[in-house]
Amino acid sequence: MVRERGLKVAVVAVPADEAQEMVDTLVEAGVRAILSYAPITLSVPPGVRIQTVDPAALLQRMAYYL
Repeated sequence: MVRERGLKVAVVAVPADEAQEMVDTLVEAGVRAILSYAPITLSVPPGVRIQTVDPAALLQRMAYYL
């Protein structure tokens, strides 16, 4: 479906032990930009951008200002 629809951006929100396999599948299907919530470092080939988000750290930062 990713390839059929020409999707280029994806969000990955899976357990850490499944994240790399999911990213590999998405890249193989043509995705070129990934936002990851997985708490691990993921490998992607050149030409693919990945940004990791740490929700716990962001919540901690927000709580600091309360």
